[in-house]
Amino acid sequence: MLVSLQAFAQSAQISGTITDPDQSVVSNVVVTLQSPQTRPILQTVTNQAGQYTFLSVATGSYKLEAHKAGFATFTIPSLTVLAGQNVTQDFALVLAGADTSITVDAGLSGKAENAYFVSKVNQGILGSSPIVNQPYTITVMPAEQITNTQVKSLRDAIMFLPLVSFTEQQGSEILRPSTRGIQGSIAQNTRMDGMAIAITGANSMEQYEGLQVENGLGAAMYGPANPSGMFDFVLKRPTEERTANLYLEHDSSSIGTIYGDAGGRLGSHKIFGYRSNLLFGDGTAFVEQSRLRRRLGEFAFDLRPTEHTTIDAHYSVYDIVQRGYPGWFSYGQDPTDTTSTAQRPKRTLLLPSAPDPTRLGFGQAYAGVNLTTQSTSVRLLHDFSPNWHAMAGGLAQRLDRFMDTPVNTLTDNVGNYQSSLATGFAPRFGVESDLGYITGEISKWGIRQDVVAASEGYRFNQYAYTTPSAASVLLGTANVAAPRVFAPPAGGLPQNRGLYESAVVHQQGFNLGDLIYFPKGFAVRLAASQDWIGVDNNSATTRTSGSNKNGISPSASVMYKPRNWMTAYATYASSLQQGDIAPGSTNLVNANQALAPYRSKEWEIGFKTASRTIDVTTALFRIQRPFANTVALNATQNIFEITGQQVNYGAEISVQGTLFHRLLVDGGFTALNARLNDTGIAATNGKRFVGIPGYKSNFYSEYRVPGVANLSVTGDWQFVGRRPQDDENLYSTGGYNIYDLGFRYSHMIFTKLATLRFTTNNLTDVHYYSTISAGDITGTNASSNLAHFGSPRTISTSLQFVF
Repeated sequence: MLVSLQAFAQSAQISGTITDPDQSVVSNVVVTLQSPQTRPILQTVTNQAGQYTFLSVATGSYKLEAHKAGFATFTIPSLTVLAGQNVTQDFALVLAGADTSITVDAGLSGKAENAYFVSKVNQGILGSSPIVNQPYTITVMPAEQITNTQVKSLRDAIMFLPLVSFTEQQGSEILRPSTRGIQGSIAQNTRMDGMAIAITGANSMEQYEGLQVENGLGAAMYGPANPSGMFDFVLKRPTEERTANLYLEHDSSSIGTIYGDAGGRLGSHKIFGYRSNLLFGDGTAFVEQSRLRRRLGEFAFDLRPTEHTTIDAHYSVYDIVQRGYPGWFSYGQDPTDTTSTAQRPKRTLLLPSAPDPTRLGFGQAYAGVNLTTQSTSVRLLHDFSPNWHAMAGGLAQRLDRFMDTPVNTLTDNVGNYQSSLATGFAPRFGVESDLGYITGEISKWGIRQDVVAASEGYRFNQYAYTTPSAASVLLGTANVAAPRVFAPPAGGLPQNRGLYESAVVHQQGFNLGDLIYFPKGFAVRLAASQDWIGVDNNSATTRTSGSNKNGISPSASVMYKPRNWMTAYATYASSLQQGDIAPGSTNLVNANQALAPYRSKEWEIGFKTASRTIDVTTALFRIQRPFANTVALNATQNIFEITGQQVNYGAEISVQGTLFHRLLVDGGFTALNARLNDTGIAATNGKRFVGIPGYKSNFYSEYRVPGVANLSVTGDWQFVGRRPQDDENLYSTGGYNIYDLGFRYSHMIFTKLATLRFTTNNLTDVHYYSTISAGDITGTNASSNLAHFGSPRTISTSLQFVF
């Protein structure tokens, strides 16, 4: 096939990215392409990422010009284009005069041609300054990278965010993302267009323009949250020009998917905009008798009553049915260990080497998850001037979760396990969130300030079954070396009935931020969030307990910029998060009561560059957060209270850019030491946290094949180091390496651009555990640790048509 591709490569393509003197991208630049031999003149406009493209350009010599008010006209008088050539022509505009000013906007539209680099965070409560000017580690996965890597779920996406991890909950579609070794919560750490959402449910990446992640503590700008980072999903919105894409996809054994993405604007003045994403996929996954079905309907609209005002809205519904996938291993304390003491709990069972996940019996064809997520949002956006912007919006989300997932509980150290169906997980979450902000720029006395004032909050509702069935249904026993397929339970699958609102968390806050640029390259960023946190716990008939707390989450940063494209910074942050709820034990004096909000602290120093070819982010950090545990109050009573600190410190580096004009690289590395202090148990005190590797990296690359236009070879290498299996660090699971290999090729077919993408994931078919997570944070209780299966070798193929 590759030999025959050259015969089709007769037309050429010209594309590039246009920036200003500060290397920020410039949108709405009029780019013209003129040849003395041909008419008419070709013309296009750069998008929000500053990119332009001319498709199907005939061979010859051309004059390329770029025009934008406030900038001098840029001209290339002679640009030679050869047959089949893919010409990349980037350039920087020059200001037309010293008094000229202009606002640029990048969005999250990084392209393969510029190594998927996104120069600015999506406009929101962080303001609109470039990422290089933000004193935090911020990574972005833009829409084109999501498409080119064939990402479908958050689990897929995190692999291409090398400084980000995840912990699976009840399967591969239900997880909590994390940074710097700390797991996120259900709703505190995830946003959609800046507004809070719940993450532990169905989540389709096809509906997003991008995902941007701020590592570490973000409460100063987003409100109370645990220090696991902030994950903001940016929705696809109406496009300025008409666009229509059709995708035909094939994954794993026989999962076929058809997916359409269309957008544009209507009317002579383009006042009304629309965007829709429709998807249907169904088939058998990598295990015989399994099934995966996905359905997505997403609709976004906007209205521009004035040139500076936009009202937009969106509705999406996504459901997923997953049956027959492997369950997870649960392994706790060894029942044969009789040497435990108050300062040394029973030894933890040994987790076996990861088995082949494609074998029948680790999951059951009738068991799995049914998930549905519905989201609705409305926003009002207004530009008071080129430098002052405002937004007010609200979002409502509902997650329905029916789960009867297989759990394989290890009973000894020779691989025997007991398989059962776990039921009774929270069947529904609901979130209503709000956000309003004003961002702007103030310049006076030679000092420039980027300021933001915001108000944000949410109400998170958790539901439970009024009439729950048994906590689990026993299926039978088997061995890791000989898994078994069990008949469905004689009485049928568990039947949970009725729902009631078991817990409500509500918080609202006011945020202020100021990024002050001083002369000679110095800058200071100050931010704080004053917040109010309330919790109500309910039984099926009445309110049982609750609390109301408030506090401030501040952060302060000092930056030095020796060049416009370099930043060295130091940041300190103190962050509130909602306290844990005490268990319902009868001998606890504060049973079912919420603890006071926890306060985490972080110190971080880093260095960033944003050059024309390679962008680098580095950081050293230390995070400490409290944890609670049950301790004796007197001879007959216990109390659930804060007992110690988890302290994580480490280093991270990410690199993104293009080498030698043909090799795109996007990767990163994290070294992390995560330990528990003051556990109250000598055997576990000061030990590394279960499941967190000391080293983790991911390296993605694309190579543009010379001599064949629009052909790229793609590859990815992921490394995860050794991970502790138990609280005493007696056992550990070895590290693993995962390799992916594929290609991407684009060609005009009957005037339509078609792109073929092919990837072999886990090329060497490594068997591994995707996550290992602690059941009890200090090892004092008999709760079990969990280990989830990693994906085997699979093949993903997609064919995209642009209409």
